[in-house]
Amino acid sequence: MNLRVGSEMLFALGRRYPRLPVAFLRALPLPLLHALRAPAFRETLSVAKRAPWYRDAFAAARVDVSRARRPEDLGGFFLTPEVLKTRPEALLTGTPDLAIESSGTSGHVTRVYLSRKELEYNARQGGLMLGLYGLGRGDRILSTLGQDWGLGSLLVERLVRSLPVFAMVVGRVDPNEAYQRLAEYRFNVVVSDPFWLARLTEIARERGRPGPLKLLVGGGEGITPRMRAELEAFWGALLCMTYASTEAATILGFECTHRSGYHVNEFDFCVEIADADSEGYGEIVLTTVNRRVMPLIRYRTGDVARWLPEPCPCGLPLRRLSPLRGRLDEQVSCAWGNLHPDFFEPLLQGVPGLGHDWQVALYERDLTPVVQFRLELEGDGAAREQAVQEVLGALQRARPDAWLGYCQHLIDLEVVFFPPGTLRQKRKFLRLVDERHSGLPEWVRAVRAMRPC
Repeated sequence: MNLRVGSEMLFALGRRYPRLPVAFLRALPLPLLHALRAPAFRETLSVAKRAPWYRDAFAAARVDVSRARRPEDLGGFFLTPEVLKTRPEALLTGTPDLAIESSGTSGHVTRVYLSRKELEYNARQGGLMLGLYGLGRGDRILSTLGQDWGLGSLLVERLVRSLPVFAMVVGRVDPNEAYQRLAEYRFNVVVSDPFWLARLTEIARERGRPGPLKLLVGGGEGITPRMRAELEAFWGALLCMTYASTEAATILGFECTHRSGYHVNEFDFCVEIADADSEGYGEIVLTTVNRRVMPLIRYRTGDVARWLPEPCPCGLPLRRLSPLRGRLDEQVSCAWGNLHPDFFEPLLQGVPGLGHDWQVALYERDLTPVVQFRLELEGDGAAREQAVQEVLGALQRARPDAWLGYCQHLIDLEVVFFPPGTLRQKRKFLRLVDERHSGLPEWVRAVRAMRPC
């Protein structure tokens, strides 16, 4: 039996009987699913040899793909993000119909090619959520994921075509506009990024809640437990997160209503944890098994998580990944996209008197994500004020999309000044840090309390 054909049939029935796919999956032993997936994995390896990069890389690694039965059999062979950023065409095994790109902001973006057939298939797989979350006729969905070069709205717009629900996929509109329409259209399900949902919640707190929601679905970045609790309490609805990426070109994992880890899409991916530490945390590595235009084999995502060994109360046999602990590199996902230190270099070039060391941190103030610039600068209050204006002016000129998010209060910005030579506390100095879970460190709080700007 071809697993892809079988899953297509299952989810086709699910559009008419929404709970059927979930009931089937609960009765499906995971070893059987993996056995059914094995032929697709072997076919993927066979197809991949048509691509110049894979052909050369297999030879260089002395890998005999004909003998591999699972990704681990490929030994030390891995595909790294640099290839997708610099030579994506070298991975092509067929003629693509479209491409999607990441929202990366450091030089080359990540680019993935697909056929339209692959895109439509990926979107239909999301129909599992219809039964998983108890959605059906009478539900009304609003999606405000970004309509840009990436994946978000592209996938949702095609998904809702096959669902018996009222739905509007409008892109990343101003949360003020969305608030005005929540009651008018009677939306009870909102799909968006956590930072956008947080801003919508702040507006609703000020003006009054237009009504309870049935479900919030988040994607695009992680969420802190505190933010999740506040959003769920205010709206009276569960917030379920998805784990998707440009490279996966679909949902790689999803939370069930128990919201304790991501159930992995075992139909379309082989997922490994590479270089795990003593706690089991390592890098998520994915292999696609149903992509033929540009298959990815042992792709190192840079995301760090671990397997959750205990069974989930929801009854699904699909393995679960823990919430992401972070990334291997200096990358932070937020309202401004996937940020790297290179994003901030141009914003600081015009600041007079700026020291060599600087750091940017992302943290949360109430429900608002805040980008905090930590600058070493000599001078008085006038010099500090000039530095702030230089940063704001450069942001408006160089990053208009980020400036718009700042003006819409989707994200805030602040600058804290330090004496020269005090930021670098260790030999390895990080330019970009994510402190949304840990909060601001005490040494920053102390300086911020004395001289904030």
